[in-house]
Amino acid sequence: MKYKESFHGMLNESAINCSSLIAVEPPPQYSKPVRYILVSVLCLFPVITVVGNVLVVVAVATHKRLQTITNAFIVSLAVADVTVAILVMPFGIYQQFTNKQWGLGHTLCVLTLSFDVMFTTCSIVHLSCLAVDRYLAICRPFVHERITNRIVAGMLALCWIMPIFISFMPIINGWNLLGIEHFNECLFPEGTCGLLVNTGFALVCSTIAFYLPTILMIISNIKMFQAAEKQARSIAQQANQVLSIDDTDHKKIKRKLRKETKAAKTIGIIMGCFCVCWFPFFILNVIDPLIGYKIPYVPWTIALWLGYVNSLLNPFLYYNFNRGFRRAFQRLLLLKTCRGISEYHDEYINTRKASDISTRSSYNFSPNSPSSATDFTQLTDFHHLHPNYKQSF
Repeated sequence: MKYKESFHGMLNESAINCSSLIAVEPPPQYSKPVRYILVSVLCLFPVITVVGNVLVVVAVATHKRLQTITNAFIVSLAVADVTVAILVMPFGIYQQFTNKQWGLGHTLCVLTLSFDVMFTTCSIVHLSCLAVDRYLAICRPFVHERITNRIVAGMLALCWIMPIFISFMPIINGWNLLGIEHFNECLFPEGTCGLLVNTGFALVCSTIAFYLPTILMIISNIKMFQAAEKQARSIAQQANQVLSIDDTDHKKIKRKLRKETKAAKTIGIIMGCFCVCWFPFFILNVIDPLIGYKIPYVPWTIALWLGYVNSLLNPFLYYNFNRGFRRAFQRLLLLKTCRGISEYHDEYINTRKASDISTRSSYNFSPNSPSSATDFTQLTDFHHLHPNYKQSF
């Protein structure tokens, strides 16, 4: 094959032999049937990613209960995942289909690699902001209440601007190739496209883009759950001491703590999945320059696509661990929003049905019983006055 000959050939006009400089074997060359099957499977990734994350954006846009500070970051994260599916994954699929050959030009190759690094970093910065938001909500609630829309907008801008400085800027200027130009020409000869980084770039960018934010998220989650447990114990101890006149306030505090804790658990699961999906890639990214770029192509590809899988996982995590998103997804998929059924009307009807069943079973409801009718009226009136009382993240 031409690729193998160029890989093991002589370096342009120099006398350096690539086969002696690079010990790793070239990428495997697949037959047409294998490539068709591989591409068919990989094409599912961007499609599912786009559909799932667009559903997240539409759910927040059409349901007022989901329009919170936390979900502002989730929507922005969903947009980042959509851009991965549109601007990064298709080019990875293209390379698998062409047996790692690149016929789209050097400029588009550099742009694709820059987008890849940018949106990966963008995702983890979003998760770091989510960790900070949940930490303040549980551990510093009074500070969290002072967060304004302007502050949120500034944090979101940071999530998108900061990754540019470790993606487009160094890659376009070739800083990642300083001192390893010969390795790059051997591993990625003309007609191929790939990202190679020197040791300094790998250590600095991996630390900034992954390791430090991961440590921040782990520490934040530990502190959140410690604070949540402490507050739960405090509420339990005060339960027997609180006066009946303060019982309503006590329940409100308890419900708010439960809501914030569930939100923290959901964000913790999302962060955990992100770390699991991207940890292999960033381990290889640091080890490979240190051992002379000897890690084979297949482990690199698996680690990279495992990271891409994270972009399609988040909507499924929201559905399974977040009641608000689950209800919104169900309403959207059943086209209730398109049919003009309001969120309040949908929740109110369901709540009244649940209340009716609960009242009949608990109070042995009888239509002819005045006391039962009074109890039922009081209960449904409570739902009418407080339609969101059962809503939890």
